[in-house]
Amino acid sequence: MESVTYRSEVVEVDFRVEGEYISQTHWQPAEYPDYIIEDVFYNGTSIFNILNEDDLEEIHDKLIAKLEYC
Repeated sequence: MESVTYRSEVVEVDFRVEGEYISQTHWQPAEYPDYIIEDVFYNGTSIFNILNEDDLEEIHDKLIAKLEYC
């Protein structure tokens, strides 16, 4: 689980990783793992069911940005 700031509030994102990083070769571009959001919590309460697709995409982008810079 990882914390991200979404709409000025800290939410906890429960996610899983599918795949792995495979470095670029001369013939193939690099491949990156997929981060699949399984649940989102605010103050200990799941808010996953009330988030729309755009909300989840924004949280996903923030999660990836945070994980890439750790």
